[in-house]
Amino acid sequence: MVVLTNKHIIIDHQIVAKIFEDAEQVNWVYYPAKNTILMASQHDDLFRSLHKTAMSMLKFKNSKGDRSISVEELLIDNDMDSSDRSLEYIADEKMKILTIILPK
Repeated sequence: MVVLTNKHIIIDHQIVAKIFEDAEQVNWVYYPAKNTILMASQHDDLFRSLHKTAMSMLKFKNSKGDRSISVEELLIDNDMDSSDRSLEYIADEKMKILTIILPK
């Protein structure tokens, strides 16, 4: 489960464990033409070299281990809908990349 809540993307602890493992930060990039955010662990040097990424903290959201990252600036800069909602995503366990569809 991936949701947008209070201008934060909340990522379920099971997805976090499979994609980001023990990383405390993620590298991410937003592609407006596809309304897509790609995220990978801070330890993924290849991902960082292939994309012009930003780095964000993966903050603990609750005792289950769900994590959140703030996307307020992204939403404002791209004039996007900031209403709370579930988001479509693809968790690629082989590549260790989380793709999130964030429509305007």
